[in-house]
Amino acid sequence: MMNNRTILYKQISLCFSIVIFLTGCVAEQQSTNTPATQTLISTTIKTTLPDVTATKIFSTQTLVPISEQTSAQDKASFVSENYPDNSILKPGQAFTKTWQIKNIGASNWTTNYHLVLIASPEGNSLGAVSQISFPQQISPGETMLISVPLVAPQKEGAYSVYWSIVNEAGETVEVNGGNLWIKIKVSNSGQTSSPVSGSKTSTNGVTFTITNFTSDSQSTTVNLCLSVSLHTYSLDSSPKLLIDQVQVPFVSGGSDFPSGPGCMVVTYQTGAKDIDQANDVELIIDGSLRMSPPPGDPNVACQTARQKLITEYPDIDFQCNFSMAGYYTGLKLPNGMTQTQADSLITDTIEGAIYGPWTIKIK
Repeated sequence: MMNNRTILYKQISLCFSIVIFLTGCVAEQQSTNTPATQTLISTTIKTTLPDVTATKIFSTQTLVPISEQTSAQDKASFVSENYPDNSILKPGQAFTKTWQIKNIGASNWTTNYHLVLIASPEGNSLGAVSQISFPQQISPGETMLISVPLVAPQKEGAYSVYWSIVNEAGETVEVNGGNLWIKIKVSNSGQTSSPVSGSKTSTNGVTFTITNFTSDSQSTTVNLCLSVSLHTYSLDSSPKLLIDQVQVPFVSGGSDFPSGPGCMVVTYQTGAKDIDQANDVELIIDGSLRMSPPPGDPNVACQTARQKLITEYPDIDFQCNFSMAGYYTGLKLPNGMTQTQADSLITDTIEGAIYGPWTIKIK
């Protein structure tokens, strides 16, 4: 028989046991809900610029896991972009970076492919989201546009951000052997860059596009890209910038569109104030666009042109003999055609001349 004190001790002991048991249950429940540890992935960025190595934390619950492996089947090539390297923006300016890329691999790109942010060496990712899904399916040989909304930092300085394309298997898809990036300068100087775009397409499908239009207090620089970029193309004359129908003095810039991206940079003597106050601003690409010299053996191009012209003009003839003096000798003129007309016709055919003008409305 137990006395009252013994019964009291046992009741207290039982209560403590229940409390300890319940506490253990709560602790076990909290432990079960603890988030999984995130994985550190080290990614080496391969670019035409100095290599940058970045370590970034990816949560496999929200982001595409990236392997160290590069895809053997997937390849991409750069076509064009807005905001090229060292574009100038104001502090806090919102903008959208856009790349045009081409699928040159063997696989279809699907909406399960992603553009993944991998590094921001200056510690500011410009407000970029961690990843963006491809907007559509792209077959080999097709091109696509992919854009990233960004915001320039409040602090002046130079900033860069790098992205990788990642396929469904988590493999990196190289773009010209590297990645995609943006490099900007943030400044309060009053100089700005803007992706002014517009184009006029000729009957044979050639398109010129302004990818960047930058003005400071004294000059304006235009980045102009050509849709045909398999060869080096030349213009008869540099593009003309007109403000309210008045041609602006040309300062510098080439007349060649190199193969690949097919872009040139031209600078004019007019400042941001003139551009802002103008009612009408346009760029005119006049004359003709041509492959000069033609790709490959000039004599082969000459023979191809000769066969074509003899079919169209039976009385014309010449011998292909490329030299510093020209493409051919021994010109035989058809009736009613002058030598100047014949020379122009033959040269245009050899160099694949495409005539404009092309006018791009800027403002």
